[in-house]
Amino acid sequence: MNNWRAKLYQFMQGRYGFDAFGQFLIIASMVVILLSNLIRFRFVYLAGIALLIYAYFRIISRNIYKRQRENQKYLALRAKFSRKKKGGTVNNWKGGNTNTGYGPGAAGGNENENAQFSFYRCRNCGQTVRVPKGKGTIKITCPSCGNSFIDRT
Repeated sequence: MNNWRAKLYQFMQGRYGFDAFGQFLIIASMVVILLSNLIRFRFVYLAGIALLIYAYFRIISRNIYKRQRENQKYLALRAKFSRKKKGGTVNNWKGGNTNTGYGPGAAGGNENENAQFSFYRCRNCGQTVRVPKGKGTIKITCPSCGNSFIDRT
């Protein structure tokens, strides 16, 4: 078993591997192949097989730069259709919890209300803390763990 695993590891050295676009291609090919059983068109079945072959080609490809670009284009396209808002900085609101009434996705809340606040992440527990903007340098205390830190709003 270990010999087979070592050979597979050696074979995959320098190859691209599995990513989100590859996962999408494999799932799409399986759906198309299953759909071809219902429709009974040979073209649909061949399209599913072509998708599956392309997905495996991407996995064993040595052109890593090109495969990464394809994956980035897929992720950008998926983000356009996704309703989730992904934030990468500490001050971006990642919530939208309808129970609290805060956040852009909250019931009754909107983007203009959140423009009056800055959002900070507690350095100790990761809890998001909402602070009014324009108060200068203030001491912010996390309501969850009680950790205090000084920051500018």
